[in-house]
Amino acid sequence: MNQEILDKFEERGLKIVFNVSKDGEAIVSKSGVGLKSKISQTGVVIFETINAIGGVKIDTIEVIGANRGLLLEIGEDNLIGTLFERTETPTFENLWSLLREIKEERAIGVKPEEKPRVMLPPDILDEFKKVLKEYLGDFADRIYQNQIKAQRINIEEVYEEDARRLIFALGKAAGMIIGPTKGKELTNKLLGKLK
Repeated sequence: MNQEILDKFEERGLKIVFNVSKDGEAIVSKSGVGLKSKISQTGVVIFETINAIGGVKIDTIEVIGANRGLLLEIGEDNLIGTLFERTETPTFENLWSLLREIKEERAIGVKPEEKPRVMLPPDILDEFKKVLKEYLGDFADRIYQNQIKAQRINIEEVYEEDARRLIFALGKAAGMIIGPTKGKELTNKLLGKLK
């Protein structure tokens, strides 16, 4: 799925349109680019929540507030959604229909976007370690080393997708020691280092 497809559906009536993979990689239509990080975090939280429930298949989520709404089509490895203002939206049926079209267009052979791999600065892992130490103290180094090994991170060349994978693994491992709320907080703080 690429941004052009999402922009096309935005022009057809969806407002902020996005696709988030299970690992937090987000592609967002042009009007939502400023929210990309928050959309990525939301997607990860949704997948983690579904995973925590276990054994329950969730296909769609609809969250409607006084001013804004959120519709999500949930797949095995990604979710497709739209975030919209309640005052400017067509009927929900039209929005759902457009979201399903995106899903179908993706399923019938639209090639995934080939993104160039982004190499991060060499000191990014040191920054991760500092944040980890704030949360875990003496446990930080052991957790860090275990996850570097478990996630097969090449510390000489760290790419963005590797860093994201490491961040979520560190947050999950830390959560077992400091609790899930603090683990999520740690994950979000580490994700902030990628901006």
